[in-house]
Amino acid sequence: IALLTPCVFPMVPVTVTFFTKKSSKRGAAVQNAALYGFFIFLIYVAITIPFHIASNAISPEIFNNISTNVWLNLIFFVVFVLFALSFFGLFEIVLPSSIANSADSKSGLGNVSGIFFMAATLSIVSFSCTGPLLGTLLANVANEGPWPLTAGAAGFGVALGLPFALFALFPNWLHSLPRSGGWMTDVKVVLGFVELALAVKFLANADNVEQWGLLKREIFVAAWILIGLCIVAYLLGWLKIGHSAPVKKFSRTRIAFTALFAALTLYLVPGLFNTVHARLGLLSGFPPPVSY
Repeated sequence: IALLTPCVFPMVPVTVTFFTKKSSKRGAAVQNAALYGFFIFLIYVAITIPFHIASNAISPEIFNNISTNVWLNLIFFVVFVLFALSFFGLFEIVLPSSIANSADSKSGLGNVSGIFFMAATLSIVSFSCTGPLLGTLLANVANEGPWPLTAGAAGFGVALGLPFALFALFPNWLHSLPRSGGWMTDVKVVLGFVELALAVKFLANADNVEQWGLLKREIFVAAWILIGLCIVAYLLGWLKIGHSAPVKKFSRTRIAFTALFAALTLYLVPGLFNTVHARLGLLSGFPPPVSY
């Protein structure tokens, strides 16, 4: 999903073309692109190293307490709302430009080191899109310990880095890539709504521990239904957010995702009522317990 965002997707053909044109031999181009993808993977794995160091310095129970700690869940709630607002285009979450400039200035060094700093530059520049998604991943497995964090970040790095190697190996595939355009903005906006849904989940975690009565089960489900309706309305062009362009043509992909989110929203409706269908088994673990 991160690959389909406007911070990353346009970089695939540009980077692959750079490697294929720079290297006189196709084998060298493939090797450099594969190295580039590997370094992207390595950078995301390295992000989780501090968690391993911390797990040795603090009690392992801290990871188990994360899921029930009220203040941490409230912090996650605020962070996820900020992630959503960022995807809606209100502002961008970026790392300091000095870091990106420093990495970019070193990308012209020797072959291997230069490729590493090119990968680092991509990771830094694309942070406004990848940061919220990686943050979502890490926050949702933070209570499971450092190794699940590393496994998740490794999967994220593989998914982000592998296409660069594959398109260098099969450069003709570049012609089949969809062109960059407004659809990438649509991806970001839909992700923004998903982030809002996850923010509600973390607020519900805190509410369930303290029993404030703010997000009882039916209120939680109603909030998710409202978010689902907003996604459907946006995909149909009835709701405009940020710099989203008017919908002039409904592609098969757009129709499929509209139908998917409409079906998920309808699936949630029985959760509003005290019936045998209110348990919503496919979403167990997300809403508050039926008893609340």
